[in-house]
Amino acid sequence: MGVKLRNRYGDTYTFTKQEDGNVLWEGPFEYMRAGDDFIDPSGGPFIRIGQMLSHIVYSDDLNVIVEGFVNTEKGILIQTKPHEVDPNDFTHLADTNIIGGII
Repeated sequence: MGVKLRNRYGDTYTFTKQEDGNVLWEGPFEYMRAGDDFIDPSGGPFIRIGQMLSHIVYSDDLNVIVEGFVNTEKGILIQTKPHEVDPNDFTHLADTNIIGGII
């Protein structure tokens, strides 16, 4: 079962994680813009290579980085790579040259 997302025009898209880790994106793609590194159906969601898919579709199951897009008969296959996080890495908090730095 996939994760459903409804865009601002009321169109519903389904994102289903495949066994290989990629994600099948299904829905109405009659009107859309596409470029070398993005796909933007009318009304959204705008998805670009390099984005974390879970930041767009809001699902922990889709915590992957977008690597590319392939058209299929069922929809668009979003090629992905795992998002690797080190839970003990807090180096981003040590930047004292930013306003509001913690250290």
